[in-house]
Amino acid sequence: MADTQGLTFNKHTLSINIFSVSDVNIVYAGSPHRLSAGKLMRAKTAADEKRFPNFGSGTYITFAGPVDIAWKSQDGTDHSYALDLDEVFKDRKVLHTEDEARFYKPEPVSGSAPTIIIELDDRTLNVYMFVIIRLEKDEMTREHKNHYTLAYTKTF
Repeated sequence: MADTQGLTFNKHTLSINIFSVSDVNIVYAGSPHRLSAGKLMRAKTAADEKRFPNFGSGTYITFAGPVDIAWKSQDGTDHSYALDLDEVFKDRKVLHTEDEARFYKPEPVSGSAPTIIIELDDRTLNVYMFVIIRLEKDEMTREHKNHYTLAYTKTF
């Protein structure tokens, strides 16, 4: 997976976080996800920042078409958007801030695929990449570093 151009990926998992929204409908790769039907979800807090993904929707070959998203914001306004992950991650780069010289060469990404997180927070759509990078600490030990990186944001 590692090369001189940095880490790239060709598969990913999907996670969804929702805050201050209701009636969320997301369809990706033919898989529907219906969340918080008729119930307004709680507001996002500081504890939610860079939180480990808690929901995984399988592994997808990058990318399985647009993500069709519909939801109601806190004030009850309907929103819809076709998110093009192929455009967001057009270079297929794994987002991180590590020194690539320290990568654990046989498997630099723990689990071998990043998680793409779609977050709805009232009128804002955020897309994050979560990945655990494996690093060589010395010849005998490895280090694992979590990276939670904003890749895209749009406010409606």
